[in-house]
Amino acid sequence: MKVTPIQTDNPKVDLVQPDVDRDSVLGVQWLHGNVGHETLRLMGVSESYNKPSTLGDERERVHNFITRDDQLNWMIAYENQVVGVIWVDLEVSEHLPSPAVHIMIGNPEFRGKGIGSASIMAVIEYLKKSGEKMVYSRHLIENVGSLHLLHSIGFEDLGGPYSDKDGLNWQNVSRKLQ
Repeated sequence: MKVTPIQTDNPKVDLVQPDVDRDSVLGVQWLHGNVGHETLRLMGVSESYNKPSTLGDERERVHNFITRDDQLNWMIAYENQVVGVIWVDLEVSEHLPSPAVHIMIGNPEFRGKGIGSASIMAVIEYLKKSGEKMVYSRHLIENVGSLHLLHSIGFEDLGGPYSDKDGLNWQNVSRKLQ
């Protein structure tokens, strides 16, 4: 689904529309090697699917960001350089209510700089203006970075931890939009 660009409260961080040519190459770079493998692992991608991506795979993924109706997708730009992606699932999934926000700062050099919190807060404001009353997310129990990020911006645990079919341990979280 085509989205409107969003300016965050951080003047260095913007949420921009995905672009197949620009973002496909970045996706391949972000998911390459040990760093890419660890990024996907901490996002909950099971070992059987945790493999480097190809340019064709990434072109299809970014094309889907633009055309699918069940998600909102933005690329995260820091000082006009795309460094990650943020998306909102608009339909309930097996484990999580909707709308559910997810984020990946693909370029590890930009993690821990407040980019994630600025991006999620901008999406929260977008959802709030759209009439949503709650927003959801989830994180792997072992992903301490995601836990701290989500809790620091007001998400609270929703129920207890659970394991999925791949044996990964998750915690759902929610935040009221007031």
